[in-house]
Amino acid sequence: MGNARTSWAATLLVTAALASCGAAPWRYSRLYQPTNPTSQFYSALPGLDLLENDEFQALQGLTVAVVTNHTGMNMKARHILDLLTEHPDITVKVAFGPEHGLAGNVAAGEKVEDSRDNLSGITVYSLYGSSRKPTPDQLAGIDVVLFDMQDVGARYYTFVSTLTLVMDACARDRVPIWVLDRPTPVRGDIIAGPLLDPAYSSFVGMHPVPIRHGMTLGELAVMINEEGWLTGNRHAELTVIPVVNYNRYDWWEDTGLSWIPPSPNIPTPEIALAYLGTCLLEGTNISEGRGTHTPFVLAGAPWIEGASLARQLRQWQLPGVMFHDTTYTPVPIAGMAPFPKFANEELGGVRLEITDRLKFRPIETAAVMIHVIKETYPHQFKWSASIDRLWGSDSFRRYIDNGRSLKAHPSTYRKDRGAFFKLRKPYLIYDD
Repeated sequence: MGNARTSWAATLLVTAALASCGAAPWRYSRLYQPTNPTSQFYSALPGLDLLENDEFQALQGLTVAVVTNHTGMNMKARHILDLLTEHPDITVKVAFGPEHGLAGNVAAGEKVEDSRDNLSGITVYSLYGSSRKPTPDQLAGIDVVLFDMQDVGARYYTFVSTLTLVMDACARDRVPIWVLDRPTPVRGDIIAGPLLDPAYSSFVGMHPVPIRHGMTLGELAVMINEEGWLTGNRHAELTVIPVVNYNRYDWWEDTGLSWIPPSPNIPTPEIALAYLGTCLLEGTNISEGRGTHTPFVLAGAPWIEGASLARQLRQWQLPGVMFHDTTYTPVPIAGMAPFPKFANEELGGVRLEITDRLKFRPIETAAVMIHVIKETYPHQFKWSASIDRLWGSDSFRRYIDNGRSLKAHPSTYRKDRGAFFKLRKPYLIYDD
């Protein structure tokens, strides 16, 4: 159970800040209000830097746990664990790491073991190993849990699921949780793709949100908490430390922040944008480019003739993207792609060039790519078991298998997406 000393921090949790961004007051979640001026900062100021600018006053005298990875850096490239362990009035008891581990160098899907932080000696419990949720013993004696890591803005990126399970554990054990927010790299004003059907909830998508949800982790945390999406409709004592000087219309370079790849196969913000759609290739036997240093902008297989495929895709005149025929050979890359599809085989395929980020529709683009490849190579193409979990239902797979026109497919989920646009409105922290 959280220590009663945290109750004084309620003075920092103000509904006035919510009113300033057009949101109705939340019942279970609050927004941190800084005590020191931040007007001198011209770039976006992530939640960690906002707390540091306040000299971590709200955490002094407390025992904390930190959920983070290698992206938990301030603007001076100092890690949250180093900043907190050096503070004389803050005790960091334990840390937790997500998929890819604390250092972000474990390949996707690989089990992460418990470890110790090299500099501080703090125990780091894995949330992508034998357990994906902190246990009561691990949270015993903790006054507040801090969650700080960079997301990419896709429903199937597992950091959202890790956040949910940490919130659930905090609600279970009555430990306050603070989400130190960071910008989304793919703009926060665009939503796209189908809502997840709760029957297909999994670790690659737990909640009924679109694939491209247009929300920061802080905003998602509020939605999850207020909508009662935690176990048994319980609620966490949630505080969001917002990003200052952030506009949801910003692309990553507009924030003035340095890019730290949040996982080994998202080396650039442009690839993060492509990933919103081409991650769906993982639900097929088409290579998505893992095993190269430009994943998610490649698609290929040994039986694909690249020039023909590129020509067919160009005929669709998809906005904001060009298709170039290519060949490539995936190879095992430690910590990035140890077991890529078609390892050491030469593949024919296409390379995506995003020519206009604002017009580019990554989910529709990937859907068309899958449709054209299946139609052209019906005997070689195969679905994998993950396609329905990634899409969020079986509708896309069935639609394609039944040979229906893909041009009409977005209309099947447009109404639900519109409903989500209204649902998320009260939970947006940044100007919409």
